[in-house]
Amino acid sequence: AAMADLELTGAFGAYDRTRFLTQGLVQPAGIQLRVVEMPPTDIFHRMCNHQEFDLSEMSMGAHCFLLGAGGSPFVGMPAFPSRAFRHSMVYANAEARVEKAADLNGKRVAIREWGMTAVVWIVGILAEEYGLDFRSVEWVAAIRPRVPIQLPAGMKLTYMKPGQTLSALLESGEVEGALAHQVPACFAKGSPRVKRLFPDYKAAEIEYYRRTGIHPPMHCVVLRRALHERHPWALRNLYQAMAEARRRTLEALWDTGAYAAMLPFLPSALEETRAVFGENFWPYGLQANRKTLEKLVLYAHQQGLTPRLLEVEELFGESVREG
Repeated sequence: AAMADLELTGAFGAYDRTRFLTQGLVQPAGIQLRVVEMPPTDIFHRMCNHQEFDLSEMSMGAHCFLLGAGGSPFVGMPAFPSRAFRHSMVYANAEARVEKAADLNGKRVAIREWGMTAVVWIVGILAEEYGLDFRSVEWVAAIRPRVPIQLPAGMKLTYMKPGQTLSALLESGEVEGALAHQVPACFAKGSPRVKRLFPDYKAAEIEYYRRTGIHPPMHCVVLRRALHERHPWALRNLYQAMAEARRRTLEALWDTGAYAAMLPFLPSALEETRAVFGENFWPYGLQANRKTLEKLVLYAHQQGLTPRLLEVEELFGESVREG
């Protein structure tokens, strides 16, 4: 790298869509980027508490919270290293007479943490599309929110006692439902006492996507604001490198000579994905994600993460808003 290059450190999960940056095969113009890989929750903790990295992936829930609170230390870019439908997260106790999301109204539902992005999305989706009244639910969380969220008026939230787990509460029927982004142990071992509310969650997710056009992003990428103010050109160059890394990842996935991912039916999975979403099935950029991001800021506001409804444009620095 040239002597004058800006030296930055970034942090991402161990993903195919960031691997070209990690390996230095894609270089942002004018920047010498060193990437460290670690679990996203560690990244968020270290970034939100100590701004330890120059740039990193960031929980979209936390990003919204910080922007809403004012004086966020970060400027975002519309690159989404993690996105996921969350219909598979919705579990119920088999004896609780819960057949659909609306049956959880007035019941107890376990979660990991109020305000985590996966919960923001699935609560918002269940409320808007499937009849959940989240204010009527008695939420039981494993941990306190990592940011000081002002809970919506009338919302009931309690915390698990030491030794209690989401899986045990769900299996015993102490809670009637659970929203869990990692498969609960009781379900993984095949307990007859628990079930998914969307047993064929893939079909439910495709139906939801075809109806709404929404494929929920979980994480975006942020740059430290202090750096952005000193080097306003860097954001755009970093974003372009993220987009190039994503483009090369797609190219690698479509290579049927030797599969880039350890999936025996990779080519047919890609073809099926393209049939549902079209060519651009993991879009970066504000315009391609506008409808989706409008839902995110709406749900974040409804669930108390932001005191006002954010504008989608606020999520990203000016130089990367056109894309």
